[in-house]
Amino acid sequence: MKDKFIQALTALILPISFIGILFVLNTVPIASISKYGLGGIIVTGIALLITYFALKKDKKTFKDIGFCLERKTPARFTVGFFMGAFITVLMLTVVISFSNLVLVYNTNTNILSAIFRLLAFFPLAFMEEIIFRGYAFIKINKSMGLWPAQILLAILFAWYHDFTGLTFFGQLMGPGIWVLIYGVAAVWSKGLAFPTGLHMAINVVLALVGHKDDRHSVWNMEYTAEITPVLRAQSENIGLIIQICILIIGVVLTEYYRRNSLKNDLSYESSA
Repeated sequence: MKDKFIQALTALILPISFIGILFVLNTVPIASISKYGLGGIIVTGIALLITYFALKKDKKTFKDIGFCLERKTPARFTVGFFMGAFITVLMLTVVISFSNLVLVYNTNTNILSAIFRLLAFFPLAFMEEIIFRGYAFIKINKSMGLWPAQILLAILFAWYHDFTGLTFFGQLMGPGIWVLIYGVAAVWSKGLAFPTGLHMAINVVLALVGHKDDRHSVWNMEYTAEITPVLRAQSENIGLIIQICILIIGVVLTEYYRRNSLKNDLSYESSA
């Protein structure tokens, strides 16, 4: 048990080191480096590089942990993308249906330019999956189990999102909850293509309605009446209920996969 605990701790060095590098880069006063442009490509390269060094230290390769392009990779990414888009559109539909928010077309948006900029979410989603559902996640899952991997990486994922300035609890109840979904998607599909597609689609749809960066928004969510504390609280409560539902789904799927995997392992051992 002690050895497994040490393995889990050493695995955390990878995402913690990456977060530390980002904190340092965030202090560099270079306006041209944006996470939605060149910055996204740079940090993705950093994620791959430090993962390579971690693998090399353990005498492993990217292929050993399933990081390789296969024939089914594009299909898995596409399925993940459409599923993520459907889930996000469904959530937005619920929010609009039970609040005074409506979607308003942004007449100042250049649609072709906005769509082109949305491509920036691919390296960002891929980078986050490499770090938070990659080698560290795999090592912790193998050494201590799926729940420790989900919880530890959820905490780090929330900390990583602290760049936005929201509270840690707010990030834990936002991006931190989605970690459970991405984690199950990664172990279930045995790779990163499906969760990357899922992750990218969620970011893209939210960006289209102005929840990421104004440059990407084609629509904006606006109140039909003057904003009051009651209206704001109403929409926030609806959002909170949706997040709690996502949390419950993530918990159920994680536990279901854990039990199913354990059952399969016991069946294999009894038949061996």
